[in-house]
Amino acid sequence: MKLRLQLVLTLYGIILGTLVAVIAFLFLRLVNFLIYLVWDAGASLFGDPVFWPILICTLGGVFVGLSRKHIGPYPREMDEVMGEFHANGRVSYQGKLWRNLVAALIVLMFGASLGPEAALVSICAGLVTWVGDKLHFTYQQRDALIEFGIGALLSIIFASPLFGIASTQEGEANNISKKLHIQKIIIYFFSVSAGFLVFYYLLQLNDGPSPFANLGSATISWPELLLLIPLLLAGKYFGKVYGLFETGITFATRKIQSKPIMLAVSGGLILGVFAFFLPNMLYSGEHGVGEIAKEYDSMSIYLLLAIGFAKLFVTRICLGTGWRGGHIFPIIFASIAVGFALTKILPADPIFIVAIFATASCAVILKKPLAAAFLLALFFPFQLWLFIVVAAYLAVYKPKRVSAS
Repeated sequence: MKLRLQLVLTLYGIILGTLVAVIAFLFLRLVNFLIYLVWDAGASLFGDPVFWPILICTLGGVFVGLSRKHIGPYPREMDEVMGEFHANGRVSYQGKLWRNLVAALIVLMFGASLGPEAALVSICAGLVTWVGDKLHFTYQQRDALIEFGIGALLSIIFASPLFGIASTQEGEANNISKKLHIQKIIIYFFSVSAGFLVFYYLLQLNDGPSPFANLGSATISWPELLLLIPLLLAGKYFGKVYGLFETGITFATRKIQSKPIMLAVSGGLILGVFAFFLPNMLYSGEHGVGEIAKEYDSMSIYLLLAIGFAKLFVTRICLGTGWRGGHIFPIIFASIAVGFALTKILPADPIFIVAIFATASCAVILKKPLAAAFLLALFFPFQLWLFIVVAAYLAVYKPKRVSAS
């Protein structure tokens, strides 16, 4: 990468990080406002009926189904967008930006157990591609800026500066030169820094909640070390449950996959019933992590297990019935809830237990160990970070088969 090109991309990266931060902030503010209208103002207007979750989620299914029927399969999932970007070096935007926006707002305002990252990645990647086309960027410039934009956005949303770069570049270092890889990381650093400063400045101006949820301090001794592998295996197989749920839901809904309204209403009804008994089933769950950490001492192991498994299930229900969105926040919440359940029966430091279990689970589901480690690290104290990285890689490690000669 030539010096002039690097300077140009650094400048554009700073501007891009700022733009992404503003878009993310405005989108999340709009989502929170719509949630307030539906779940607070709306419920108060009708006297806060206890069956409100069932009513609203089922009604939401009607709107999600209509959206799916008339707008299409939106918002696009993050893996879908990233796949298009890596395949073509761009993300198509003609007629898709408004579809992603409208469909995402409908899904999130009606309480889906999903996060905003899918819609935001689709919208921002499409906008960056559009800007690159209008400014006649070269392929290399546009390719780099889309990558930086997605990375900055993911880092901002998940409050993890290194998560974005791991998500966009994990495994890429083997395909490009080491020098170019370092240059891209430097530009990424400036892009993310600008985005972080702007996003959290806007949050402070509007008294927004901090996405950080430090779960507390930890101690490491022989009991913790002896439990490392058992916890890792437990988290790994909990992550595999997510895939089993997907298989089961796909089989159960196979006959109504061609009927988007019926499909989405069935998903909304199931979500509403679960939310009636467990309010944690609504929304993405990022703010529920701190609540679980504060209250787990007073909660039974059965309740914590129910919350964790149910959250994993309803997230998969949403995705399997047309309620499209991001699953990263919900799987973190579910994994941490089950991790705290294990603290009730294991004689070790509770934060260590949760860290290893949740990291292994998320690494298996995301299939990106470094990204999962960076994402989970900020929930836990510094002395656990090495264990978190080790747990993430061991959870997805598959020994090579030795062929018989």
